[in-house]
Amino acid sequence: MKWVYGLVDMQSFYASCEAASRPEFAWKRREDDDFTDPPLLVSGDPARRSGIILAATPAAKRSGVDNAMRLGEALQRCPEAIVVKPRMEFYLETSVRIRRMIEHLFPLHEPFSVDESFFAFPYPSHLFSDPIAAVRELKQTVWDLFRIRCRIGLGPNKWMAKMANKQAKKHPDRIVWWTEQDVPTQLHRLSVFDMWGLKRRAKILHEEFAARTIGDVAEIPESKLVDRFGVWGTIIHRWSRGEDDSQINPHSCEKPHKGISHRTTLPRDFYKREEIAVVILELLDEVCRRARSEGQKGRRVGLGLTYEGLQGGFYKAKTVDFYSDEANEWYPVLLQLLDRWWMGDGVRAVSVSLDLLQNTNALQLSLFNDAVKQNRLSRAVDDIRTKYGEISIMRAVSLGKAGQFKERSKKIGGHYM
Repeated sequence: MKWVYGLVDMQSFYASCEAASRPEFAWKRREDDDFTDPPLLVSGDPARRSGIILAATPAAKRSGVDNAMRLGEALQRCPEAIVVKPRMEFYLETSVRIRRMIEHLFPLHEPFSVDESFFAFPYPSHLFSDPIAAVRELKQTVWDLFRIRCRIGLGPNKWMAKMANKQAKKHPDRIVWWTEQDVPTQLHRLSVFDMWGLKRRAKILHEEFAARTIGDVAEIPESKLVDRFGVWGTIIHRWSRGEDDSQINPHSCEKPHKGISHRTTLPRDFYKREEIAVVILELLDEVCRRARSEGQKGRRVGLGLTYEGLQGGFYKAKTVDFYSDEANEWYPVLLQLLDRWWMGDGVRAVSVSLDLLQNTNALQLSLFNDAVKQNRLSRAVDDIRTKYGEISIMRAVSLGKAGQFKERSKKIGGHYM
């Protein structure tokens, strides 16, 4: 008996949630016809015609609209589009409900993103005598309960399931099942740029190894791939042969964080150091609060700036010889990074990160600061915000023109709830 791995992916998830929840659109929609959806876009601020496209229905995409496109350009391509603000809390609630339903049908499952989940089941078995029929039931149930279309890829492992899922987008039934026998006939004919998970490494394979297809990659000796990519060379070698040993982990979301970060896009370009410093401090406070809530401290802090038009910028990090979850200890380090690497360009987005984490309750004592007192103060502020809300207590600088804290408190994942 073997195991079949699956990946289910919700189509245009945010946009589908909006179309399904609005009576003026819901009655027209058909499961087998993408274009019964309205040309709907989920974007940042429809009133200002600003922001980027987070999701678009197939009807809007048919006009040339893509995710991450600027709203202004999207409306030029699809003038009849209906633009709605994101409702992240609603999308997350829907995601959780869908995940619980998947767990009911396939107990061995793993959340992969807000709109994707892996699952696995033994085959053949008395419960799963027909894999296609089993996942067709899943697909139908998602539509019946949530009015959201999905596509499903099946394979002998997680990576092959992901690759089959990409091909399911083009399949009439939106279901594709690949076995080991399909590696030479289906997987190897795909472009090297279709290899999921490679990002810029696919371009290197194409330019430096003359690999046009995944089959070409499979012909490259593993030693050459390791010489060029390090440990990633072995991963690429195995993936090109349809091999993957990673297992389904139902508790993947419960793993300790490897790093914590927050990012915000600013309402305008910031040119003044003192304004950028305010945003850095606000983001650092959020990062450190999350670290304290998880019982973690970090040893490396990072600063990222994105410039005007969301083009260009930098990300730099610094490692120190102590672990901390206190903003007052990390803030001077971030200002050093700002002063060294920022050349005065207009800043449109800022990110702050903390990594090299470890679980510890130990305090780094200092001759110059009362670490115990500072830790008590930080945790008291955390408790107040937890009990009375994010903006129940805040730094005075957040009340100025540069402050973003109050506006960010209205959002989930950078988007309005």
